[in-house]
Amino acid sequence: MPLRPSPPIDACHTDLYVSAATFLTEYGLHPDPAAYLTHGYVDLCLSAWPTASAAELDLATRWALWTWIVDDVFDAELLSESRQVVGEFALSLLLVAGGSTRPGHGDHPAVHALAGLAADTRATMPAHWWQRYLAHLESWVHAASAKLLDFVQPQRTPTLRQYLTIRPVDGGMLLAAMWCELAERCVTPDWNDALVQSLLRSFSTVGCLINDLAAGNADSFTAAGALCASQRLPPAQAQKQVRDVLDAEERRFWWLYMAVRDDELHTTTHHFARALDHFRHALANWTRVSSRYTTAPAPVGEPTDASAEMNGKFL
Repeated sequence: MPLRPSPPIDACHTDLYVSAATFLTEYGLHPDPAAYLTHGYVDLCLSAWPTASAAELDLATRWALWTWIVDDVFDAELLSESRQVVGEFALSLLLVAGGSTRPGHGDHPAVHALAGLAADTRATMPAHWWQRYLAHLESWVHAASAKLLDFVQPQRTPTLRQYLTIRPVDGGMLLAAMWCELAERCVTPDWNDALVQSLLRSFSTVGCLINDLAAGNADSFTAAGALCASQRLPPAQAQKQVRDVLDAEERRFWWLYMAVRDDELHTTTHHFARALDHFRHALANWTRVSSRYTTAPAPVGEPTDASAEMNGKFL
């Protein structure tokens, strides 16, 4: 049976854009969905998951949008709220995600959207995957709350140790790794394998550092901010050190990616590793140009596309 041709990229973009705008509008997640989408989220998702089918791509994109929206709630909307209000918002997310309760009339729009996302995901993904995702989602909510209450609100810059305790979870990159599994239908049976865990940690570090460098000096909860606080470095020198660390971590990711490719792991895990590489590459390109970042990112170099380092071969 001949393979069906993929839809034209313009048609895919239009369909996903309409779905994203509908999602934002339906739940009242943003007062101006069109303006919000000018940040390029749809382009990022299409670039990150080039072989995803329509339904999975749509669901993964809605998860990504929801996560960015909630990240903005923690970073801006709750900035001057009390510890009690922040705690109540976080608790409502945890209870609804876990299925312990349904959203109430007065709950935040993000809570209502989460209930719909959770229901759609439970109907689509294996139960063990959802339990893993739920555990990481809960950790992300706790980390985002801790960052807001303990550092952002009191205007405290973290030490390097504090940064490294919170940022890998608050960065949400392990959630993004699971969006890759969802979008590309590549739920790995080897998630807890030591080599795959090393790849995931490197993937997370790369994503967090890319984001930190894009934030520049406007955000103190960054790797450069932590270096300034712990090592008393001038901001420019701290930024340079972070760029050096990112360059080294990009090379480490490629090294681990090659190891996963050569290892006798499940073919689905090979597909998963390739999906991580696509997302990493798409994220770097998007972050460089997206209007989500108000300051021009410092040049971090073009990331190595691990899949292109293998003489055009796919896993």
